[in-house]
Amino acid sequence: MVIEWGEEYETGYPLIDKGHRGIIEITNRLERLQGSGDTAEVGQVLCDLTDCVLMHFGYEEMFMQRVHYPGYDAHMLSHCEFFATLTRFIYAFETNESGLAPELQGFLSSWLAGHESKEDKEFVDYLARFHPDSLGL
Repeated sequence: MVIEWGEEYETGYPLIDKGHRGIIEITNRLERLQGSGDTAEVGQVLCDLTDCVLMHFGYEEMFMQRVHYPGYDAHMLSHCEFFATLTRFIYAFETNESGLAPELQGFLSSWLAGHESKEDKEFVDYLARFHPDSLGL
């Protein structure tokens, strides 16, 4: 299922939304690859996803620390759990486990719906209340 960017993913914070758009774009690339048998391209998608998410999470975590976000520890734990799951998918890919693309795409879709639309919005709500000058960045 291709994911369309919509209001449910909007945080109102441009740099966070840019990261979310990148993750959605990569997730949609994976969707288009299902059944193609193009293992080289699936491998590239996994590399691109890892790069994109590392950059996005790194930015979020750095910014959360800078503004002393009280939900930082829980948010960072969520990021760690994401990477643990992504690592399992990469291992499955490297050991030629079949059915990887649909399962990974399902994980990403589910994670996007939960983490980005809930946890990241909680952070942006915190910014709006306690650091309103930072929302225009």
